[in-house]
Amino acid sequence: MSKGFTMFLGAAEVAGSLAVIFGVLTQLAAAGLILLMLGAIQKKIFVWRTGFWGDSGTDGWSYDTMLVAMNLVIVTTGGGNLSLMK
Repeated sequence: MSKGFTMFLGAAEVAGSLAVIFGVLTQLAAAGLILLMLGAIQKKIFVWRTGFWGDSGTDGWSYDTMLVAMNLVIVTTGGGNLSLMK
């Protein structure tokens, strides 16, 4: 990937994370983070040929899968009582 696209992905991940933390358009931000994590999982599986746990147990795509599951809960249940925008 190009340097500019990589920087865009990093900025999108930070913006989505901050939106989830502060409760601003929580479900939309969580859906965006799911797409980012699915892209990361795809790259780790098909490009880097990394297993679920990875070689050392910390460099696989298990953490990305956990983040997808957590964001899926946010998408389906909403931001909760403390979200700024519902």
